[in-house]
Amino acid sequence: MSRSHHRSETVVETGAGTATGVTRPSRAVRRRALRIAAAGLTAVAALTLTACGQDNPLQTGAAKPYNPAPQAPQDQAAKGDGSLQVGVRHERGRTEQASAEVGGPGAQTGTSGTRAGTGKVGKGGSAVGVRHTACDAAKIRIVAQQLKRPVNHLLLEATNTSGATCDLHLAPYLRFDEAQSPLPELSASKPQAVVTLAPGESGYAAVQTSSADGSGGNGRTMRSLSVSLPGRDGKGSIGGSATVALPGGSVYVDDSAWVTYWQSDASAATTW
Repeated sequence: MSRSHHRSETVVETGAGTATGVTRPSRAVRRRALRIAAAGLTAVAALTLTACGQDNPLQTGAAKPYNPAPQAPQDQAAKGDGSLQVGVRHERGRTEQASAEVGGPGAQTGTSGTRAGTGKVGKGGSAVGVRHTACDAAKIRIVAQQLKRPVNHLLLEATNTSGATCDLHLAPYLRFDEAQSPLPELSASKPQAVVTLAPGESGYAAVQTSSADGSGGNGRTMRSLSVSLPGRDGKGSIGGSATVALPGGSVYVDDSAWVTYWQSDASAATTW
């Protein structure tokens, strides 16, 4: 009996357009390749959607304007440069202007010639809130001088001969001869501050004795002059009256005569 011999042969499948002898990948390999491709397409789609939603893919959020917090006055003052720093302070819904002056003690105030906390002033000025006793006529030396200009004017100079500072208030009370009422004061000459006299300092007042154009009436020659100094309230006089010698012994006075308020210097007194 003849024995049949079977020979194993490897079957190679070929597809259309494939070269004979090329082995087809298994199904598991194909499925794995499909999953990888699908995952890649999903990632590409996600990136595409993200890019379409923003003009700049790298921008993480909408840009916001930079608004730095206002610097407090004390921060400015901490610089220590000695300059006046001005800042804004917010308190209970209000905005207030705050200023701080950096420097040592003795900073000047807004009052001319006055330093904070000292109460000292220059000649003829008085520090705000500082009061002195009214000048006493018995402790003031008053001299009358004839002026060439303005014509028909006298200049009164009052010098503090006491050892204490005093204030010259308002205008002096002047009486020529036996006049019953003093000369009227010139209201336009009222100064902004009371004239203060330290010991040895002087204040000034001008007197128009008669009109330059002769328009005044009831004029006559006067041979004596008495001067009184009013108090702060303008009622009465301080220290009685002082007799003042007239230049040349007499002066012509008519009803146009007046006297200025006390001034800190002679030029201010002779302005009118």
